[in-house]
Amino acid sequence: MKSVCHTWQHLISHPSFYQQRLKSGTSEHLVCLVQPLPPINDSTTATTTEYDDNPLDSNSGNNNKTTKNEDKQEQQQPIHSPPQYALSIYNATHNIWQRTSPTEGSGIPMFCQCLALPSSGKLLLLGGWDPTTLEPVPHVFIMDFIGTTGATCNWRRGASMSVPRSFFACAVIGSSKVCVAGGHDSLKNALRSAEIYDVETDQWKMLPDMIEERDECQGLTWEGDSKFWVVSGYGTESQGQFRSDAEFYDLYSGCWSKVDGVWPFSSASPRGTTTAVCVNRDKHQSLWFLGGDRQQQQQSREVVKVSDTIRLEIVDSIPLPNCITGTTPCVTTFDYVGQEGGNHKNKHRLFVMSGGGDGEGAFISDGYSNDGTIKWNHIHTPVEFSGFPYSASSLII
Repeated sequence: MKSVCHTWQHLISHPSFYQQRLKSGTSEHLVCLVQPLPPINDSTTATTTEYDDNPLDSNSGNNNKTTKNEDKQEQQQPIHSPPQYALSIYNATHNIWQRTSPTEGSGIPMFCQCLALPSSGKLLLLGGWDPTTLEPVPHVFIMDFIGTTGATCNWRRGASMSVPRSFFACAVIGSSKVCVAGGHDSLKNALRSAEIYDVETDQWKMLPDMIEERDECQGLTWEGDSKFWVVSGYGTESQGQFRSDAEFYDLYSGCWSKVDGVWPFSSASPRGTTTAVCVNRDKHQSLWFLGGDRQQQQQSREVVKVSDTIRLEIVDSIPLPNCITGTTPCVTTFDYVGQEGGNHKNKHRLFVMSGGGDGEGAFISDGYSNDGTIKWNHIHTPVEFSGFPYSASSLII
């Protein structure tokens, strides 16, 4: 449609077009995952889901379509080569799995962070390791879903981070800013440094250092709040011993503050297993959930009062389906928007996935049962998309 004329291109690229899709319940829900490519001699060489470079083209993908083995070679890696990663996109509206990379024939940095900017339809890939040297990189790749022209996804390189880092915390704050903090450098030293990126101006700015070193920490933000939270992590001399505290940076005050007793699991990483959810139970209350081992659910609830209007609460572990219990999943949340009986509906849903070759590791929550447990809808996952997702994010187009 964008190729018809400049008028159509302008209309379909304008935010109002996507706002109208949202209001009418015709939006598409995308879950983006950083996953390893399957090895060449994997059994998936027999058949494969058709790959298409445009995840918004619902007519181009079909879970029943297959391609020839030769067409798939670019989407796989030799069994003895360093792992290659790519961006997998699950279109939850049309039940389509697709894969893309910033440049044809090459992967993305190992263990990079996947972060969506819902208001602008952009997806960022940040940091990670060079797949050849295994050194941390400062790279930033930006994929523009709204700016996509024709059947080709619109990728571009963003300005690099000031500090190469991996296993760091990151989160979107406001409509176009991204905060990163912690992680480790090429010598595996835990970092205190932090910086903020303005996607619109393509500029990074260093922030004051955190109070503590934090490797393998988790970043969280809430809509309408000016704070960037960095949860748990560990220092250089205490690898694997996750801190119980967290700290947050306030964009208005320009200072870091530490809060004790936020993370009760000293042997469990919060990375990828936590997601920010605002629950309507109390308009001033922000909650975040832990996804992980069922044994961790026996921990007592802990509530940390941050201010008169905000508190952090571990309500419980996400009650995962039995088939992926005992594994550490990757979890993200998205607002499900649709229509029921002519009424506009908007509710939070959770996407949970663990690695495995049986195609049984992905689920989307669908409300609650009478006993208060989360109901799950199973998502069939083609085997070539069943690798463990290192990072996940979601957006609505």
